[in-house]
Amino acid sequence: MITILMAVYNGEKYLREQLESFARQDYKEWRLIVHDDGSSDNSVQLIKDFASSVPNEVQIFINQPACGSAKGNFAGLLNDAGDSGYIMFADQDDVWKEDKLSASMDEMHRLEEKYGSGIPLLVHSDLEVAGENMEIISKSMFSYSNIRRNATLGQLLLQNNVTGCTMLCNKALCDGIAPFAADGRVIMHDYFAALYAKVFGKTAFIDKALVSYRQHGDNSVGAKAGRSPAYLLKRLKDGKRAYKKAVAASVRQAWYFLDIYSGQMAEQSLFTECVTIIKYAGLCRMSLAERLGFFISSKSWKKGFIRKVMQVLWG
Repeated sequence: MITILMAVYNGEKYLREQLESFARQDYKEWRLIVHDDGSSDNSVQLIKDFASSVPNEVQIFINQPACGSAKGNFAGLLNDAGDSGYIMFADQDDVWKEDKLSASMDEMHRLEEKYGSGIPLLVHSDLEVAGENMEIISKSMFSYSNIRRNATLGQLLLQNNVTGCTMLCNKALCDGIAPFAADGRVIMHDYFAALYAKVFGKTAFIDKALVSYRQHGDNSVGAKAGRSPAYLLKRLKDGKRAYKKAVAASVRQAWYFLDIYSGQMAEQSLFTECVTIIKYAGLCRMSLAERLGFFISSKSWKKGFIRKVMQVLWG
């Protein structure tokens, strides 16, 4: 059984299409848990109507008080997932391909056959980038945003490559991150899940778009045109301060990860992983030469020439 966790806030404009895409899944063993963050529109009624139209279990909770952020909402959902064997995350404004659940479960079963089911396992996929009316902007978000499909730990510490709405996580992974995902030092639940799986478990990437990722004015995150000269020039124009702010956030997350899991890493003799995170956590205190030494020795480079230039210049 897959538990789909969906965070909702004033989503009625696109919500029906997403819910209908759940009903069209060719894998039928799923249930849906929704946390509504105090919507003032018709979102809750749409979900209730959907619940009465499908045979699957649908649970709706109203956050009291409201979380005020997608990160907080998803973190709360993680703690409500209970004993679910497998968990997926859903945004309110996307549309899932009909084989999203089945393709993800097939890949999860391959990981389980190879590594067992007792360790944290994470499956994620590509997405197609769509406009507000679902017109296709790009058939691959990884190509569109110019990010790696697979990343080393060092690369992941610098740049997340896992999109939450594509993730399928097993219970071991969810249990490992659920108590900590709401902390202010966590950048986003998908980023934290990716780090945990990279250190303590295994990940697999499906090189196929299983989600139509809708872009509109109210996206919490959204896809960035990583190959676009206009986007890259904007990043350069935003300058050193904005770049360092983003790096500082990832460093705080690395320190938090160490605070929580360093003992577990020691117990499992994950010394190489621990050293990599410790070195990355000290990035903001390094000289330019020390930073370059770390990037070279760990091969922790961002993808794309301009991103590498910013990385060298600004850390």
